[in-house]
Amino acid sequence: MTRATQIDAAGLPAPLKGTKTMIPTPKDPGPRQRGGAARLILALAASAGVAGPVLAQSEAIATAPAATAPSAAGAPAPATSPPPSESMVINLIRLLVKQGVITQDAADALRQQAEDEANQARAAAGQPGLAAVTPPPADVIRVPYVPLVVRNQIKEDIKRDVMAQAQAEGWANPGTFPDWISRIQWFGDVRFRDQFNFYSSNNISPFIDYATFNANGPIDINANTNPNGLPFLNTRTNRLNQLSIRGRFGMNVTVFDGVKATVRLATGSDNSPVSTTQLLGGGLTKKNIWLDQAYITLTPNYWSAISFGRTPNLFMHTDLLFDDNLNLDGVTAVASTPVGHQGLKVFGAAGVFPLDYVSTSFPTNSAAKVADSTKWLYAVQAGVQFQPDALSWSAKGAVSFYSYENVQGRLSAACDTYNNIKQCSTDSSRPSVMQKGNTLFLIRNIAPNPSSPLNYAQPQFVGLSYDYRLVNVTGEVEIPLFGATRGQLQADYVRNLSYDPAAILGNPLTPPVTNFDISANGAPGAYRSGPNGWMVKATVGYLRPVAKGDWNVAVGYKYIEPDAVLDAFNDHDFHLGGTNAKGYFVSANYYIANNTWLTGRWLSATEVFGPPLAIDVLQLELNTKF
Repeated sequence: MTRATQIDAAGLPAPLKGTKTMIPTPKDPGPRQRGGAARLILALAASAGVAGPVLAQSEAIATAPAATAPSAAGAPAPATSPPPSESMVINLIRLLVKQGVITQDAADALRQQAEDEANQARAAAGQPGLAAVTPPPADVIRVPYVPLVVRNQIKEDIKRDVMAQAQAEGWANPGTFPDWISRIQWFGDVRFRDQFNFYSSNNISPFIDYATFNANGPIDINANTNPNGLPFLNTRTNRLNQLSIRGRFGMNVTVFDGVKATVRLATGSDNSPVSTTQLLGGGLTKKNIWLDQAYITLTPNYWSAISFGRTPNLFMHTDLLFDDNLNLDGVTAVASTPVGHQGLKVFGAAGVFPLDYVSTSFPTNSAAKVADSTKWLYAVQAGVQFQPDALSWSAKGAVSFYSYENVQGRLSAACDTYNNIKQCSTDSSRPSVMQKGNTLFLIRNIAPNPSSPLNYAQPQFVGLSYDYRLVNVTGEVEIPLFGATRGQLQADYVRNLSYDPAAILGNPLTPPVTNFDISANGAPGAYRSGPNGWMVKATVGYLRPVAKGDWNVAVGYKYIEPDAVLDAFNDHDFHLGGTNAKGYFVSANYYIANNTWLTGRWLSATEVFGPPLAIDVLQLELNTKF
């Protein structure tokens, strides 16, 4: 008979001849380790009834004379230790003796007790004892069966003792790192974009860039005394392959139950509130990083939260009013709770946001300081959502009111700029940020120079002709189409309740400098504006994509009259930002890997009123987030 492979008492192959078993040397065993060893031996002893023959056979092998190689002539024979036993119990007992866990006398007693209990068990079953067991032939090894429950008990005992030692010594302790590390969640995204701006050759030119006018002002509007001229916006020259990046990186920290802090940094070519895009190039100079978000959120209960600081826009909205990159400075409270029918939920939000402060010492060159006239945005929203179940159709809608306070420009008192006066009394009423589209007027009442009444410098700022108190209605409906594909229809409408052209046209000192037609001879024509804006958008595909192969396409139309919303804060891509724009847009997204996707976007817009200004924008993007 072919000699069978040696198998130990646990039913596992014995180590091959010549291999070494690496056993870590433990430190001085404490009471916990000695207790674990005793439990292990007891578990093994419990299996003695089935492992007894192996104990006897292994002991017989262990006590047999060991074959040794002949020693060199005259050299004393080296001391030999018993060879490894085929019994795991015998080997474990020997290792415990060797490592000082138990004494040799205790080991002998344990082995003898195991043999006695095995004989008793076999005698009770009418089987011969160990002494009567006939040794197997030399070329056969008898393999006993060890029940699974015994093997599992042995494994759990070893695992428990090893883990206890690991935690005591700190080399496998889950508490090795400070607790606060487990309370931080990192997040961010990176976008690479190639953008093309196309302008119609029929567009108006020149077109005064009033955003730059205010940012770099005051600007002298008298051509006779201003050799540098006015700043003009590009309206006819295309811009191709403008490569840019956007990088945002932040962290959420759970400070305590119900208290969370968030900080996010972002790129950006300037401090614009609606764009974190950074153009590449610039002589390969390093790029700017800005504080994009920083806020604390308190969650007093499961249905409400209050955020303090520079927060994301938590109101239900579209980019008809607010660009997706816009963050709000101030305090926002949100709430959402189920009511009545299953799947029905009501939600709401409210906030107070400072837009601009008046300098404490304004005007600097006067002993008389102006009163505080901080610009504010007050916002409140109420909405309802219904979704019968997670895979069914859903509907969501909200009504919002946004009130901008102190944003309307004010005409100054007579300002003697010819006497080297640098600041006029209402300079602080000018908007600090703008895009284009709103109705504007010149806010400085500049006194003529008596020595040169027809030829004197007239450095000016512009201000908003209107206040903006907006009523906004937003809604969306989702329906399942096929598989995981869904369809969504969004609609948004806004109206400025403060729009009053009769009031501004009735003051001869504040005539508008924007939003008028151009006559055939180039002279300003009739004033034209409006208070309404609306948008519709349809999306098909994966509405919340994350995985490779996810996709969606969208198409929509926007119509924004010049004074429907503040032009400073709405979408900066459509018509390259601002109001007085109408047109369509198409976009598509495809995920090439999890959380990584390609985007193509085409936006085509022209003016609603006034001289022609048509701008098309193509954007190709690679995005990833984590």
